[in-house]
Amino acid sequence: MRRLRGIVYVLALIPVQAAHADLSAHAIAMNCLNCHARGRTESAALPTLAGLNAAEIERALLEFKYDKRPATLMPRLAKAYSDAELAAVAAYLARH
Repeated sequence: MRRLRGIVYVLALIPVQAAHADLSAHAIAMNCLNCHARGRTESAALPTLAGLNAAEIERALLEFKYDKRPATLMPRLAKAYSDAELAAVAAYLARH
């Protein structure tokens, strides 16, 4: 009975963890949109994220993180997050 209760407890936490992951992605993405707002016009310095899919955003973030794409601020920002967090942010930004 005790083991069953433990299993039920762990299974009950799965939706909470998923909701927390999306909340974290949302919080990080709001920082992205300070500079890359969807309503802005495209510029070389601050490109918009409108129209990009999750794979494109994730690839760019990982390139910044691993110094494969030159920039002033983005590499420092991207290095603050794990690859999984960057993937979640990319998915969030592509959906919203």
